[in-house]
Amino acid sequence: MDYEISMLFPEGKRKALTFSYDDGTIHDRRLAALLNEYGMKGTFNLNYGLLGKGGMETVNGIETDFSRVEAEEVRCLYQGHEIASHAYSHASLTGLPKNMAATEVLKDRYNLEQLTGELIRGFAYPYGAYNSQIEEILDACGIEYARTVESTGDFCLPEDFLAWHPTCHHEDERLMALAEKFCREEKDGPFVFYLWGHSYEFAQKNNWELMESFLKYMAQYKEDIWCATNIEILDYVKAYRELKRSTDGKILMNPNATPLYVAMNGRKYCIHGNEKLELPS
Repeated sequence: MDYEISMLFPEGKRKALTFSYDDGTIHDRRLAALLNEYGMKGTFNLNYGLLGKGGMETVNGIETDFSRVEAEEVRCLYQGHEIASHAYSHASLTGLPKNMAATEVLKDRYNLEQLTGELIRGFAYPYGAYNSQIEEILDACGIEYARTVESTGDFCLPEDFLAWHPTCHHEDERLMALAEKFCREEKDGPFVFYLWGHSYEFAQKNNWELMESFLKYMAQYKEDIWCATNIEILDYVKAYRELKRSTDGKILMNPNATPLYVAMNGRKYCIHGNEKLELPS
């Protein structure tokens, strides 16, 4: 008997959808409202040291309102979503001495935790700049995953969550083609569509309909997609990777409280927390 299994997401779903948006500008207000309207979840990466800062900036050659959300609105605005770190002052960590890079991470994490009352365990690299030394610093600072800006065009989970490459940016010309491929994929999963960007980019180009079209399309398939934050996906995958198996692969034991779902030979199974499952012969 072949006891090869594959991971499924909660409720036995093969696919997950997640979002990651940086900088905490006031345009997050509209983006968060859109995600809420379509029942989606996102991760918002904030720089605590810049909250409440106002003003126009020239970004990619375009004059942009780059005002940041106020600290006092953070809890309400991002309710139901995840707040992650983006470094205290949006400094490029690879350009700093190790102690200063660690300070950027820890200071942001500490203040965001005090502000939200939640653990901050995620990160997005400012300017996409990272290396193995920065990964080590993040790990030492209690950060468990970090998003890069290196689009993969695929739906694979990372081996190294401190170098979590997204599927694509929302301005990628392949966006809707990838969405269609993702939703119509019939092979065994797991598959994750990971979209990233900055909400101010929609305001720059007045193309909010781009995101609305994507959300509307994905909403048609929500019954088969787990809409999750970055940290929810990480926690589920980590729990799955701790699944214990007998020598012959027939017995599975889940040492975590999280119910885990697996697929084998076209059948779905749920292994409840702290329980074991004996697969059929």
